Amino acid sequence: MSTANMARWAKTHQIPMRGRGGPSHTANLQASRRGSSAPAILRPALTGIGGAARLSRLANASAYPTLTVAARALGVGQCALVSQIGRLEKELGGPLLVRAERGRPMTLTELGIDIVNAYQAWEKRRA
Repeated sequence: MSTANMARWAKTHQIPMRGRGGPSHTANLQASRRGSSAPAILRPALTGIGGAARLSRLANASAYPTLTVAARALGVGQCALVSQIGRLEKELGGPLLVRAERGRPMTLTELGIDIVNAYQAWEKRRA
């Protein structure tokens, strides 16, 4: 079976793939090791490269009234922040934020509260 065919199969069955080459392999191994000490609720988001950074951005963004304001304050693009939160929602199995609407700021869902609390506690233990 060709590499392209395997990649297509993996995408069809939603199997995460790592990048190609040695540096990617090392980074993936480090991400997996880092995630093994995390609370179980966070592990699905920590299996790949950048998982801890995405969780950190979610925790920080949750303090702002909208994702646009949060992105500006965090120094990232709004599209990138929305994409990263969307990836976390997919990895963690549900919506993490109730998006802001006119006259109502965004809020964390119950899952989002659990995730942010677990992440903050894990970060304190690691420090």
